[in-house]
Parts: sequence; C-alpha cells; structure tokens
Amino acid sequence: MMTTTSPRVHRLLRGWWIAKHLFALIIFVTLITLGFWQLDRLAQRRAANAARLAALSQPAIPLTPATDPVTVIGRRVVVSGTFRNEESVVLRGRRSDSGVDGVHLLTPLQLAGSDQAVLVDRGWIPSAQGAATAYAVTRPVTIEGIARAPQVRPDSPLAGRDLPLPGETRINAWLRVDVPAIQQQVGVPLLPLFIEQLPDGSSGLPRPPDPYRLDEGPHLSYALQWFTFAGIVGVGYIFLLRQELQRR
Repeated sequence: MMTTTSPRVHRLLRGWWIAKHLFALIIFVTLITLGFWQLDRLAQRRAANAARLAALSQPAIPLTPATDPVTVIGRRVVVSGTFRNEESVVLRGRRSDSGVDGVHLLTPLQLAGSDQAVLVDRGWIPSAQGAATAYAVTRPVTIEGIARAPQVRPDSPLAGRDLPLPGETRINAWLRVDVPAIQQQVGVPLLPLFIEQLPDGSSGLPRPPDPYRLDEGPHLSYALQWFTFAGIVGVGYIFLLRQELQRR
C-alpha cells in the first residue's frame, strides 16, 4: 500500500513565528494608519486656512442682536458698542506673533442701542495683571473681526477645566472662550458667538494676531515620522527574517 506524506510547512510559517508575523504586521499597519491620519489633519488645517483667507476677503457683515449666528460664523463682521471693561477676563496660554508668552484680553462689548453684548477677543497682552483697568476703553467703538463659534470644553476627563482661584467666585482666566460659562458672570445677555478682533493699524496693546499669519501645524512632519517608523519596522523585520534563514 502506498502512503502519502503531507508537504512540510516552512518553519517561518509555524508556531511562534506566526505570532511574530502578526505582531509585526499590526505595528506596521498602525504606523501607516497614523501617518495617513496626520495627512488628513493636514488637509483639514489647509482647508481651515483657506476658509479663513476667504472670509477675510469678503466685506464685513453688520452684527446686530437680530443677526442669525449660524449665518456669520467664520465670516468677517463689524459691530459698534461700548466695552464692559469691568467684566473683562483673559485667555491663558497665548503667545504673540513674535512668540512671547502672555494672555488674550476678552471683553464683552455691549451693542449700541441694545441690552445684549458679544464677547470680543481683543488680542495679546503680556500679563493678566490689571487687564481690566490698564486696557479699558470707555468711548463707543466700532470694530471688525471674525465671528467664531463658542469653544466648549471637550468631553474628556483629561481636558482642562476653568475654575476660580481659591477664595474667589469669579473666574478671571480661562482656557477657552466658553460663552455659556462666561455668561454666568456677565450682567447682560451674550450673543452665542465671539469675535476675534482684526488689527486696526495701531501698534498699541492689546495686539490682535496677524490674520494672514497662518501655518499648517506639525502634521506633515508627524506624518513623515510615522511613515519613517513604519519603514524601519518593515526593513528591520525583513532583515530579521533573512538572518533567521541564513542561520538555519
């Protein structure tokens, strides 16, 4: 009687080597995925920059209490009113265009002929000390800026919280422009948006950032790093397999 023998499976396709192959493949695919994720983030940043430049090229829309916020978010707006200087707060962790650490001054602007106000990010100042008095503007003003949606705290336990200092009830320094939260310490109703003030040509403080000073962030360099790591893993594993074949 003739017997048949099953073909011998190569040692690199058996046992512990299968687990090694799967592990290396998972690492390689993960690194490639992270690289393409960063490229997607880069595309989003470029699209946001293009939208910002497009908004700057459009004529300013008059902002009134009757304006539908949805129609002006991301658009250039013009608004007149009087600053409520005593209710100013600051945004922490901001830098000037030249890279100097400081804060941004955020002041409610009560709209002319209205009991409503809108928060205005007036720009960079070097310190939060005495912000409400040192940079108070008491005369009626007309400003131009970009309308922005409120910045809500991310739903994550790792996201920073805006809290008052010990012994205080009012929050004077914020991480983000959380309009509903800031509303609780402002004496008039706030519009459900805020304005990033555009430079008016003056050289004083507060100093709004240059609206045309846009960057693409570190996403391209991060993508290249992930793809490089993937290449190292791929080439390194091939070298490992070649060594194993030569050794056996």
